[in-house]
Amino acid sequence: MTAPTLTAREKERCRYHLGYQTAAFAASMSMGQPRPIQTIFLVEQAMNLLTDANSIDRIRKILGNLDEIETKLEAALCSLQAEQVGNIKLRSADQGKTYPDLLEREYVRWAQRLADVLGVPLYAFSARFSGLTSGGGSIPVR
Repeated sequence: MTAPTLTAREKERCRYHLGYQTAAFAASMSMGQPRPIQTIFLVEQAMNLLTDANSIDRIRKILGNLDEIETKLEAALCSLQAEQVGNIKLRSADQGKTYPDLLEREYVRWAQRLADVLGVPLYAFSARFSGLTSGGGSIPVR
């Protein structure tokens, strides 16, 4: 009996939803910004070491939620200017967060759950997660 594993497509979706590059790995510096791609090994190792079918099912469910939120974000593009549709009135920006903002917040929540389940960091230099992660750096030494 073989151990359950994620498919190559599911691994790509994990990398994407965690903010990691889906193209070939870049050098450690890009446009003057450090690119801590060394953390990608944590993601790869975590995905390859999954042996529990329940964990894999949980990851697949989270990936499905992330894909669904992203689909809703794409669909929201056509409704950004609508103030009312029938009896439904979209939340306006002056009342706080817009619908896409709320979807982005929910997306981050589920991406953090995926990171927690895998035990890996979100990619610190992803625009989607900017301000959420420390991004590395140096610690003062005395």
